[in-house]
Formats: sequence, C-alpha cells, structure tokens
Amino acid sequence: MGAENKIWFVMRSLFNTELQTKEKLDRAGIQVFIPMEDRIRLVRGRNRKVQVPVVRNLMFVHSDEKTLAPFLAADSKFQFMYRRGGRRNEPMIVPDDEMTRFMHALQVSRRPTFFRPEELDISKGARIRVIGGQLDGTVGYFMKVKGSRAKRLVVLIPETMAVAVDVEPDLIEF
Repeated sequence: MGAENKIWFVMRSLFNTELQTKEKLDRAGIQVFIPMEDRIRLVRGRNRKVQVPVVRNLMFVHSDEKTLAPFLAADSKFQFMYRRGGRRNEPMIVPDDEMTRFMHALQVSRRPTFFRPEELDISKGARIRVIGGQLDGTVGYFMKVKGSRAKRLVVLIPETMAVAVDVEPDLIEF
C-alpha cells in the first residue's frame, strides 16, 4: 500500500474502547492519532497524573478503506464517522496538511485547550501564519478563547475539534 493512497479518517470506537482499538491498529502498522490530555485521577488511593482521550470514542486513522475493512468487520464498535447533512455513506476525512498542523500544535504546546467547533466563532479571529519558533509554518486563527486572557492560535479540524495554543505575537503574519 503506497503512502499516496492513505487518508486521515475520522473514526469512532464505541464504549470507550479507543485505546484497545489503537493497540490493534498499531500492531498492524496503521497510524492512529488520539488527542490526549493530562488529568489527575485517583489510582489506588493516590492522585496520579494520567493521560486520557480528550474526546471519548474519537480517533483519527491514517489508512485506506481496503486496509481498514477487516478491522471494521471484526469489531462492530469500530466505525467510520459520517458528516451531518452530507451525502449518504461518505466517511469524514481530514486533509493531510490540516491533520499535520493539528498534531504538531498539540505536540509543541505546553497547555493546549480543546474545543468543539460550535464553541468557537472563527469569524471573530484573524487568519494567520506563524513565522519562526516551534510552530513555524502553522496556519490557524488568532483569537480570544474562553478561559484565556490573551489571544491564542486556534488550529481547527472542521466539524470535529479545535485546539487553542499559545503563540508569541511577534511571530505571527496576518
């Protein structure tokens, strides 16, 4: 299977089985991305910092439909997500460049904040490109978000989720 055939599918794994599904796909050599965040949980009577999925049941899988077919057939909890109001039986996909920007922003950010797309009014933000620093080349929206005093860079995956990360104002290009 060539890399040119692979696309990022928005998938779900019902009943909080996304981590087990990710392990199966990892063993098969299929790239999977699940946005994770640190949370404090009580484990054996002590507070521990653990990584948990930001959105339960949500995962992004980089593959093609033919490769995923056996996994979908074997596990009824592992499913494509479909667009609301879109054509019938059209799985949601994320362009490679958007997914790369999203993953990179998460990787380099110390304190990302996650949002559902409907929680943000993108029209209030200015479209920018980051020039220099760790987020060099990242394109997103520079805007004020809930829970932050300063404006932040918002990287969006349409119809799925968004992440707001800190960016130095002198590194942005409008």
